[in-house]
Amino acid sequence: MFGLRLAVATEDFGRNLRQSISLAARSRVRGLRLNVRKEVRAEEFTATGLRQLRHFVEEHQLKVAGLYFQTRHALADKEMLEQRLDGLRAAIELARPLGTEEILVRIGRVPDPDGRESREDSQPTNTDVDSLTNPFSFAPTGPVAGNGQVCEAKQFRHLCEVLQDMAAIAGHRGASLQLIPASYDTARLRRLFSEVSTGPVGLVFDPATCVMSGRDPIDVFRDLYSHVGYVRLRDACRDVDGGGVEVVHGDGSVDWSEVMAVLTEAESSLWMCAERTGGDQRGTDAAHAVNRINELLPAF
Repeated sequence: MFGLRLAVATEDFGRNLRQSISLAARSRVRGLRLNVRKEVRAEEFTATGLRQLRHFVEEHQLKVAGLYFQTRHALADKEMLEQRLDGLRAAIELARPLGTEEILVRIGRVPDPDGRESREDSQPTNTDVDSLTNPFSFAPTGPVAGNGQVCEAKQFRHLCEVLQDMAAIAGHRGASLQLIPASYDTARLRRLFSEVSTGPVGLVFDPATCVMSGRDPIDVFRDLYSHVGYVRLRDACRDVDGGGVEVVHGDGSVDWSEVMAVLTEAESSLWMCAERTGGDQRGTDAAHAVNRINELLPAF
């Protein structure tokens, strides 16, 4: 049997953490993805509290399947950078006590390592973020060069420096950074991974982001599979204006039979998290996604 492991995000159930874990346990999953900015805040949990939480998860025959470090701004954005990195360091410290390795963090749009662009052109669009209606979409900021221009190369170097520092810390704590990009620019992502060598860093593969940014999920995965360390099971539709929106699993443009086939071919031990970041019935939608994926699994 291949090594893919199915999980759900507890925050989708909209209850307190204990209730969400109990509800998630009713699904056919092996793991739970926790949000370390909303559900498991480092400053609110003692060592004893973390042990109790892990024990409660394991009592339900589950494991912690990654920690999501959610931020409004991109990781390397200079606005409130030190506070953000302090929060990420605290999240990394939670990984080992909770029995997980993966720290999921949004890095936003990867700048062009060899270029620059105008501030006007650098404003985010639906192709750059999950959705402009998403309250966690990124605000456009960055190092400014002469004539009101944003220096892309400087932004890229800054992002690499931040990731180098954080990856080293994660590596020493037995954790790995899993990067959530705003879009899948293959060349830039490969360049980024080649520049970060101080610790384990992986890519979060999200078919919904592929669709919303006009990319084919199968092509993206095959181009970048050697870097993929985590999977988000989200669906999406692309609209006529070139934007996109996340939808209920199976109602979008993602061909899930093909996606599962390429994931299986990779023969990797990956967590696949069924999640829903919008809608009024996120928990129900996530459970629906789990059922559909489980129906597909026997075919592989």
